[in-house]
Amino acid sequence: MENINKDIQEAISELNENIDAFVRKNETEMNEIKMKMMREEQGNMLPFARISNENNYNKSAFSEYIRNGNEAYMKKSLQEFNDKSGGYFLPDMIVKKVNDRLKFLSPMRSIATVMTISTNTVDMVIDSKNPDAGWSGNSEQRDETDAPEIQKIKIIAHEIYAKPKASQHLLDDANVNVEEWLVSKIAEKIAALENSAFINGSGIDKPKGFLSYNMTESQQPTYDKLQCFKTGVDGKFQDDESAINLLIDMACSIKPIYVKNAKWIMSRSALACIRKLKNKDGTVLWQPAIAESTPSTLLGYPVILDDDMPDLKDGEKSASIAFGDFSCGYQIIDRQGFKILRDPYTSKPFVEFYASKRTGGAIVDFDAIKVLKFEE
Repeated sequence: MENINKDIQEAISELNENIDAFVRKNETEMNEIKMKMMREEQGNMLPFARISNENNYNKSAFSEYIRNGNEAYMKKSLQEFNDKSGGYFLPDMIVKKVNDRLKFLSPMRSIATVMTISTNTVDMVIDSKNPDAGWSGNSEQRDETDAPEIQKIKIIAHEIYAKPKASQHLLDDANVNVEEWLVSKIAEKIAALENSAFINGSGIDKPKGFLSYNMTESQQPTYDKLQCFKTGVDGKFQDDESAINLLIDMACSIKPIYVKNAKWIMSRSALACIRKLKNKDGTVLWQPAIAESTPSTLLGYPVILDDDMPDLKDGEKSASIAFGDFSCGYQIIDRQGFKILRDPYTSKPFVEFYASKRTGGAIVDFDAIKVLKFEE
């Protein structure tokens, strides 16, 4: 009997030891799992550190698609379009690079407001007349206030495309960064077209440029016309004194809420004319940039050079200079997604890349922008 009891006690003791070992092992494994989860959570809070390997993989895979048209990559990594034109969505990283490049190349994108939408149109609601307000005492009667006049502006995202070409020899060259080449070519071609449309576009199958709207010399604000100032002579100022007075009047015509972000935008020929203007004491109005990151100024406001603004030519009417807060005045919209189609057949021996997106633009605040017209 004593031997049986002893055996039972030893068995119980061994069982307890096994249970303790099992618990310790599980606790160790659970601690390791918790530590792993904490590291992953910390990684989520540090996206730039965490996505580096993924970025390298995507970059390699996308480069392979550009070079060879890898069908497996197309099916796995790019979302296919269902519309008749075909094509695939560019990866988000590539889209961001293209958009960053577009903003750098397009002066209008750098000063206007840009919105990304998921449809082909967006309705912008504006108040063409501010509601009245007033003060009153505790027992005084409150007068009725005028209701605002609401206007709705529909901005349509129109399709714009670029078709850069490359030889297969260039694509096969391992020393060529084909991803950066493609991003650069797409951005260069699209930026040139869309920036011109943001300024001079008719609004038919393209954005409506701010110079395409009706203009008036009246100081009374309207929701469908821009205020303009005229030099009185086609293609030039009358003289330095009148030019300086006109520019000062123009700079002082905008409301205080627009002053902080107000900028001049002008063509290269107009800038050449502005740089020659002098006060009676010989000082010039235009001030050069003191650093690469700081733009030149006119009457204390930054000057943006844009070759899509009309040229200033003696004897010819033009609207070569504009001024105002374009971040309030002009709205650019981008439809989500950037489409690409690799075509090695149409332009043999070259490989053609058909890249397209949808973008639009329109004035949404007619008080925020003023135009200088060189005409009688």
